[in-house]
Amino acid sequence: MEDLRPLVPTGMSLAQMALRWILMHPAITCTIPGAKHVAQVEENAAASDLAPLSAATMQEIQAIYTGQIRPLVQHYW
Repeated sequence: MEDLRPLVPTGMSLAQMALRWILMHPAITCTIPGAKHVAQVEENAAASDLAPLSAATMQEIQAIYTGQIRPLVQHYW
């Protein structure tokens, strides 16, 4: 997670950036994020109205996912 923090655009939370990253994939039409509080629901819902991530940011996030996250989760699908 700490490797992602420097990539978060101004005015966007880390959670919103993650949701934007997911929503920007062509095969994805919606997300179903969890939330414990109303504020989290509102923050998550606002992610779809935020500006798209830049191509460079998308590539950097993909590199972090491929190198650090995918090896831990790929066996689940």
